[in-house]
Amino acid sequence: MRKKAYITALILIAAMVVSGCGAQTSSETEQEKIVPVNVTLSQKEDLPEYQSFPGKVMAVDEVSLSPKLGGKVEQILVREGEQVRAGQALIRLEQKDVINQVNQAQAAYDAALANLSNLEQGQFPQQLAQLESALKQAEANFNNAKENYERMKELFNEGAIPKQQFEGVELQYNIAKEQYESAKTQFTITKEKTIPESLSAAKAQVKQAEAMLSAAKSALEDSIITSPIDGTVGAISATVGGLASPGYPLITVGNLNSVEIHISVTEDRINGLKVGQEAEVTVEAVADEPLKGEIVSLSPFKDPMTQVYPVKILVPNEKGLLKSGMFARVKLMVALHTDAVTVPEDAVVSYDGTKIVYTLEGDVAKAITVETGSSSMGKTVIVKGLEAGKEIIVEGQDLLTDGAKVKVEGRGDGK
Repeated sequence: MRKKAYITALILIAAMVVSGCGAQTSSETEQEKIVPVNVTLSQKEDLPEYQSFPGKVMAVDEVSLSPKLGGKVEQILVREGEQVRAGQALIRLEQKDVINQVNQAQAAYDAALANLSNLEQGQFPQQLAQLESALKQAEANFNNAKENYERMKELFNEGAIPKQQFEGVELQYNIAKEQYESAKTQFTITKEKTIPESLSAAKAQVKQAEAMLSAAKSALEDSIITSPIDGTVGAISATVGGLASPGYPLITVGNLNSVEIHISVTEDRINGLKVGQEAEVTVEAVADEPLKGEIVSLSPFKDPMTQVYPVKILVPNEKGLLKSGMFARVKLMVALHTDAVTVPEDAVVSYDGTKIVYTLEGDVAKAITVETGSSSMGKTVIVKGLEAGKEIIVEGQDLLTDGAKVKVEGRGDGK
């Protein structure tokens, strides 16, 4: 009997313990149904949308210079990082053969010029003077013969002189006339055709020789690579004694007083940008704080290789810390959403692709399905489903279901 009573007592104690535990669990469950939350108001505002783009630092007007002529590198006149002026010589190729060509072309030009000068000032004026003198003499002889002929003709017609004498005078007249016509023709042809044509040919020879001399001098100039701008020397790939080929870059020059950040923008963002727009540039290699820049170039044409639009941002570089080729990130405002209904990004939760915002109605959370737009600066644009001025849950929403009871522990204005 004692043993049976002892067992019964143990069962009663166990039952009490179980009953006590059950009551505690039920109380805790009731408390868990009330979710502590923080709320704020949905806003109507102008929300700028920003996007970050990767970019590359480039010197302004950065150019890679290559020779126009092939040849051996004779001298490198600058060092990497050196400041140069526009027109300053950077690299000289071997010039011996080119100088010989210049000398030969100069000699040919001088000879052609001397020949022309001789024709214009010596030979042709002298020749024309001789022909003119012969013409005048022939004209005088002709006039005398003509006068004698006309007088003898009258005497012959009167029968005062014999026919044989008249025929002799007539023969002299005809000879003088032919000589005069011949001298006049030769003078005219020489003056109006022969001399002009000869001078034209001589002038053409001068021009040809001048062109050859100009080409030779140009080749001599091309044997020296000069800087097209004021700037800083970049990479030098040339070596003294090495062969240089036309079109193969030997040296780079660029202006680093200011630098350009080159970025690529997709077609859905390019029309949101404009020249003169401010940009926030981060170059982690040289500065912790963002740098200020502005858009200076927006290409209206896609890059055929990448199918994006090239954009350039100008950034001051007075201290010279930014180097060509450094990696940068550029933050730009790509859109401005005016009079948009916004909520904090965390207020929007997603279930199986459906976007939901919980609003506060009394002490109950109400799930509202919304259509969202862009997100920026920690806020999301609500395109459809919610109006401004609604209290929305911004903390604790991940623990909620539609109709759940909540306890508000903090309120904000949404700003």
